[in-house]
Amino acid sequence: MAPLQPSEVRLSAWRHPCLILGTVTGACLAGIAVAWLLVANRAPSLAQFAFERNVIAGAAIGTLILLQFFLFLGSPRRIFLSGVIAWTILALAYDVLEILFGRLGSRLGAFHLFMLGAIVFGVLAVLDWVALLLLSARRSPAIATRRSRRSMFHIETKLPRRLWQTFVLGIRFV
Repeated sequence: MAPLQPSEVRLSAWRHPCLILGTVTGACLAGIAVAWLLVANRAPSLAQFAFERNVIAGAAIGTLILLQFFLFLGSPRRIFLSGVIAWTILALAYDVLEILFGRLGSRLGAFHLFMLGAIVFGVLAVLDWVALLLLSARRSPAIATRRSRRSMFHIETKLPRRLWQTFVLGIRFV
């Protein structure tokens, strides 16, 4: 197989699944946020359905978050990367909406919204990573090996051994 040319390498970087899914999901999240805000502020006749509107918009955003999570299940790095890309697009759209709706930024700023999404996707990625660790530990159980007593307590440190044992391990020497 021939090596990729520089233009082909750049093109293949744009075809990365995290970038594609993150961009599409971010555009969908931005669309939901814009529609949510326009219905809330420009349709006063729908004010009586505010709770239902908020539940529907929240469920749509939650569905998109879970879609990314389940599509990249088993790859915490991809979950986090695609989620941060999507949430960045949402935060940029929110920043533009702050210009159009002046008091929107007083409730939650665009940076705070971005950090909220990054933390959510970070927690999802960590949960996926821990689940992968637990599943791999279950598949191949640890085999107990016997080590010599000296190797069990051998600690690499720059402190003298007695000083290390006195302060860290709490052993007192008379």
